[in-house]
Amino acid sequence: MNSRKQRIIIHTGPGKTGSSAIQAWLVSQESFLKKHGIYYPSHKLATDKISSGNLTEILTHQADGLWKVDANKVTSLLKGFKQSDYSVLLLSSEFFFHNIVDIKQHIPDAEFIAYVRNPVELLESNYNQAVKRHSKIHRFVPPEALNHYFWQYLSNVFDKVDNADLYLRPYDKTLMQGGNIVSDLLSVLHIEIDVEDKKINPSFTFQCLEFKRLLNHFGLGPLEPQLDAILQGCDIGERSYSLMAAEAFKALNNESCQQMKLFINKYKQDKLQPLLVAFTEANQRPFIKQALNLEDLTKIADYLSENDALLYRQISSILTAHPNLSVDNPSIYKAFAVQASPFNKSELLSDLLLKHINQFTVHPSKRGMICFELACYYQQLNDIDNALVFAKGSHYFNPGHMRFTSKLNEIIKSWNIKYREAEEIVYQPSKKEVFSAKVLRRFKSKLARK
Repeated sequence: MNSRKQRIIIHTGPGKTGSSAIQAWLVSQESFLKKHGIYYPSHKLATDKISSGNLTEILTHQADGLWKVDANKVTSLLKGFKQSDYSVLLLSSEFFFHNIVDIKQHIPDAEFIAYVRNPVELLESNYNQAVKRHSKIHRFVPPEALNHYFWQYLSNVFDKVDNADLYLRPYDKTLMQGGNIVSDLLSVLHIEIDVEDKKINPSFTFQCLEFKRLLNHFGLGPLEPQLDAILQGCDIGERSYSLMAAEAFKALNNESCQQMKLFINKYKQDKLQPLLVAFTEANQRPFIKQALNLEDLTKIADYLSENDALLYRQISSILTAHPNLSVDNPSIYKAFAVQASPFNKSELLSDLLLKHINQFTVHPSKRGMICFELACYYQQLNDIDNALVFAKGSHYFNPGHMRFTSKLNEIIKSWNIKYREAEEIVYQPSKKEVFSAKVLRRFKSKLARK
């Protein structure tokens, strides 16, 4: 057993601060780490070298969907470490960031590393990640005011954890030790080494991001990771860009820097002053309006075809099967040589149903919501015909409402599959559009209580 004092270092991310690069390097350097007395529990990497790190070493997924500290796992891990000859136990996972206080209660000797990235910059980074990995279809809209959660959360942590056990590091290459995040993290462990700066999980170009966002309308399912990998290697278009206008960035950045300044002063974190200066002087990347023409969409589609012809055909078949979705840029169909057949506004509602809805004794702004609720109701009953009728109604009254659009597309896809007539859908009003007074009263009453 090692007689030297053993350290427990926990890298906590948070998200979008280079954790994947850190974990990929650590997993590949077992012999190097062992030579320096560092035990980093091995874990698997996905084909794109993305992972959740040591998430399951000390956390367990609860029934409520949250990851919580598992006392039994902690006891087992620490017992093995204390009986070893290692001088450092190193753990890494973005999931640890939101569990710092709880982890500290279970592991009193733990020290924590967290990287500080400009919260305003994170707005776009998180949006891009949502488009890449979580099927987001909305265009980016910057908030009117910045959510101060990051600094509020850190304040809560600093109020409950000894500040000497918290290392806040700069997510800025000009301020990192060695100029990259792996060398910087190792510096906390008193190891100086030049590490090759390898990009893990690179961002899409603007053109690839829009291409993926539009395809998200169709629900690519298991094809999504394959498309992600292809688009990460595509250099068509701009890599240095912003979806946020300079005026919005400036206002939000000023607000963020004020919050950071208050945090630095309150907790005497003077080491963050150079990072605050860097944030204050940050230059906004060139602004690009979030729209893409057919030529650019076709270039990306051709790139996909050249690099993975099977994936191209699979995606094309999905678009062919669902030519009638509500997509804010229908040119995505043409990029795959698919003939779109979207609904005209006159096809969304029959005169009979429109007459009924216009007689609702509710504010006109709520008519779309009533239709949405009825669409959900009939969908739960597996009555796809009526669900589609009212989903189209919600889109008729609120065509820009993304929740309504998502529901409409979801039901259209179910309708297409049910009837297997995706190429020749013609809307025909039917008696099913005349819903009972009982159902109508039920949903109007429900809406009025909201």
